[in-house]
Amino acid sequence: MRSRWAALIELCRPLTGAWLMLSAALMVVAASHGKLELALPFQYAGMVVTFAYAAGIINNVLDAKIDGRSRLWRPIPAGQITARFSIIGLVFCVALGSADGFLIDWRVGVIGLAMLGAATLHSYAWRGSVLGFAPFALVGVLLPIGAIQAVDTPFPNEHLYWVVPVGALAGMATFFIYKLPQFEMDDEDGARSILHWLGIDMAVPTAWAVVTAALALAAASINISGGNLVWLLGPLLYFIFIGLFCIWMMMRRVTEGRLLIQRMLVMPMLPVLIICWLGAAAS
Repeated sequence: MRSRWAALIELCRPLTGAWLMLSAALMVVAASHGKLELALPFQYAGMVVTFAYAAGIINNVLDAKIDGRSRLWRPIPAGQITARFSIIGLVFCVALGSADGFLIDWRVGVIGLAMLGAATLHSYAWRGSVLGFAPFALVGVLLPIGAIQAVDTPFPNEHLYWVVPVGALAGMATFFIYKLPQFEMDDEDGARSILHWLGIDMAVPTAWAVVTAALALAAASINISGGNLVWLLGPLLYFIFIGLFCIWMMMRRVTEGRLLIQRMLVMPMLPVLIICWLGAAAS
């Protein structure tokens, strides 16, 4: 039988946290154009990953009742760990993340807590709401803003205001692409969202419409504000080819397996889009 500590690690969703950690570190490097203290990317990444782990624990605790009906393999409904014991990990992650963020800059610490608050709001109140995409959009804005605030090098003002729409669209795209494979399961456990309001036949093209809007706005904002568009060529070409492949798959038939393939191909690259956008703006 697995230990409670192993179950606690699973509650944190370590793979998601690890990718966010790497993305956060690269955002700091891109926003500073490489002109920064060596420890700074690790500090910001440390804050982001600990808050991501805290968000994972909160989500599992708040969803324990729902998971008991449709996701019995998760640690709490499987009886591997209790919600009360998981609070130990939650307190540790929040304390460590807060200390890390506030040591960088008090504004960075506040941004980190705001990201955790957005994730908690989604789990507590908006998981089954048509506004479920809003916390994802907010995190998409706050993550690069935190990276910009963390660096010593001033970020160009002409690009600063574009962070909000570009980050929000990337966050919304993450919501749609991540949630699509759970369409039927969320319908069964009562966590209906805007995807169910649209219906699966409209939710898939809507997801790609949001992804396309994020790509178009990222490129247009750099072109308008005078950044280095070369930074965005890689992500743009990737999304064009992967988008055509995913659309071809979905035109043949929409299945949970194909939606999972789409998630694996698209989701990891959405933070890369923001990283490259920051690099293009800072260069």
